[in-house]
Amino acid sequence: MTIVGAGVVGSAIAYELSRVLDPAETPILVLEVQGEEDWQATGAALGVLIVHLSRRRRGRNFQLRQASLARYETLIPELEAETGVKIPYQRQGIVEICTTEAEAIATRAWLQAEAPQGVQWLSPEEVQHQLPLINTQLVHGALWATGDRQVTPKPFTRALRQAARQRGVKFFYQSPVRQLQRSPQGGWTLQLGQTAIETESLILASGLGTTPLTQALDRSVTVEPVLGQALEFACEANTPVMTAEGIHFVPLPWGRVWVGATVEFNTLTGNPQALAQLHGRAIELWPVLKTAPLTQQWQGLRPRPSDRPAPIIEKIDDHTWLATGHYRNGILLAPVTAQKIAHSVIMTLAERDRRKGGTALIK
Repeated sequence: MTIVGAGVVGSAIAYELSRVLDPAETPILVLEVQGEEDWQATGAALGVLIVHLSRRRRGRNFQLRQASLARYETLIPELEAETGVKIPYQRQGIVEICTTEAEAIATRAWLQAEAPQGVQWLSPEEVQHQLPLINTQLVHGALWATGDRQVTPKPFTRALRQAARQRGVKFFYQSPVRQLQRSPQGGWTLQLGQTAIETESLILASGLGTTPLTQALDRSVTVEPVLGQALEFACEANTPVMTAEGIHFVPLPWGRVWVGATVEFNTLTGNPQALAQLHGRAIELWPVLKTAPLTQQWQGLRPRPSDRPAPIIEKIDDHTWLATGHYRNGILLAPVTAQKIAHSVIMTLAERDRRKGGTALIK
């Protein structure tokens, strides 16, 4: 069993598979082109888990969001117990600020029509009382989704990897897969420079690296990059996560605040003007940031399917799965993606083993 990609999605899949398969009997390998601390899409994320505030409340994507958030509530304590590592996971909810009267009217109408669970309206006075850091002159009310969450992506991904390793999963970094070839048995041969690996089951969780690898499949997948940029300030803020005009304000427990991230198409490098606009508007919305030292800024590329809705979570054949193209929701949807891939894999292995007249090596 080989997983290509050790970002948050690939790491979550490795962990879920290690819970249902015995790595001693079915070895699980994870190959990652980058180094262990080199982050791409995972590093671009702020870990904002928006479900109850989502305006699209029907269809596949919303069902995935709901299921993934439910898994987070059990997964975080599970990982902390297994690894002994505390994962920053904020349970204060998310507040969406309305900065115009028109937005407030439309938002209240949506709230009345949909009545989403755990979402309440805050008047401008209530926002001022509970969220004093926001520029009250720009506040026309807010939604507070007490059930939405935020997780810090890198510690979360590290915990997934550690827990998977403890269960016997092997991770190999700086191991780019150059080419895929079908083996005579129907599995795959992975070319890694001078080395080749034979695997019966292959899961591509390779983000932007998916497109060239899928050339060997019956149908290729085109994934395009969408750049995101973010800022970090030294600032103490004991508030829920706030979002206004598409800008997230994420307080962290170690005296930092994240702000971002931008959505920039058709570019691989950061646009200084877009970052400056983000910085300027963030200061207008949260004046406390005007005097807060800027400690770092970063960017990352998120994979977005060009010809189908995000994400791509599917079985190609009895030996091949895709888990990629999560766009802006890689962190949010990693747990449910892992569950769906793991379930499909064990069902396939059980059926394959049944045909052979054996006993499936499933825990």
